[in-house]
Amino acid sequence: MTISHWQHQSDARAKMVQEFADSYGDAKIDFQSIPYSSYFQKLGAALEAGNGPCVFQLPANILAEFYKRGELDPVPASIMSTADIESTFTPASIKLLKIDGSYYALPTDVQTFMLFYNDDLFKQAGLDPSKDFATWSDLVDAAKKLTTVENGKMTQAGIDIAASPYQWFYAVPTLAYADGLVNDTTGDINYDSDPGYLAWDRITSLVAKDHVDDPQFLAEQSKFTIGKAAMTFKEFTFDGVYRLASDDLHFSVHPAPPFADNAPGKVASTSWSYAVSSKCAVKDDAWKWVAYLTSEDAQKKWIAGGAELPSRIALLSDQTLQQDPNVAAGFKALQSAMPYDSKGWDDAYAIQQEIWDEIVLKGVDVKTAVDKGAADERALYRSKGLLK
Repeated sequence: MTISHWQHQSDARAKMVQEFADSYGDAKIDFQSIPYSSYFQKLGAALEAGNGPCVFQLPANILAEFYKRGELDPVPASIMSTADIESTFTPASIKLLKIDGSYYALPTDVQTFMLFYNDDLFKQAGLDPSKDFATWSDLVDAAKKLTTVENGKMTQAGIDIAASPYQWFYAVPTLAYADGLVNDTTGDINYDSDPGYLAWDRITSLVAKDHVDDPQFLAEQSKFTIGKAAMTFKEFTFDGVYRLASDDLHFSVHPAPPFADNAPGKVASTSWSYAVSSKCAVKDDAWKWVAYLTSEDAQKKWIAGGAELPSRIALLSDQTLQQDPNVAAGFKALQSAMPYDSKGWDDAYAIQQEIWDEIVLKGVDVKTAVDKGAADERALYRSKGLLK
């Protein structure tokens, strides 16, 4: 028996999945790691034609789109019951996997958005890199102190944000509302209201008003990686990326301060999920493979090999997995994480990026840019049949 499995290419993850496949004794796994640039197009076309893979990986927040097209098989009780899923996995990692009372995937690749400090630059500026920021003002004040300008030109950014700001607009408007970016009841966009306007204003002001980064400064380089930015805001997996990038980069990982006044959320997260096609001829066997990939033993290997965080609650209290303080910070953040819940992925990203560009690069006022972006995202949801 052969089970086909597709996911988008990542060197580290592809290596691990292939190792899992090679050691799996219950079936032969036909694993394909597909370049990200063509993954969703190829997957969508194959599923629509009825000849797609049995097992595939999806961002949790777009699972509903595939469910709407009838392309997903629910998790069978023989694998995990609803009660078992909810007692086993963290709430943030499964919140978006339950649709109309049933779960349609199991979680993998859990990431929290975290603030990374360059510890050496903090110490040079007289700041303590062991302390988290308590307020947004504390973050801005430190970022200004960590920004250096010589002869009118930036030589060190307080925060590496201008080149790749998507983590900020995935996280910040999400954390401004108790139910995230999208209203849990109506399925409509939340962020074109006062908490969202404030959130968008604060993150764009880091560049447009506070000038702690500049789009022209080392525009094609990772400023944090090369020691030219004192902070950056990334998914936790960058803990592994930065370790490999430079032996000279001494950094620590921290939760960001609240982005909005009285913000209900503390840390935003994303996660992917393993789903099974409704057209799969060997559904039960496919789900057994998914259960193997998301098992406790497998997650320990994911954590060790890919700088991922666990979706299983039991692993959060396993002290042997978090002896490194950066890993401990990532684990702790999961306890209060809220998932980024846009109903789009690259298509929604393009809309949210346009909001950023309108404000930061074109000088459009926050409310005008956010209102247009929210209208465009609503139109996107309607085009998918996810919003009336």
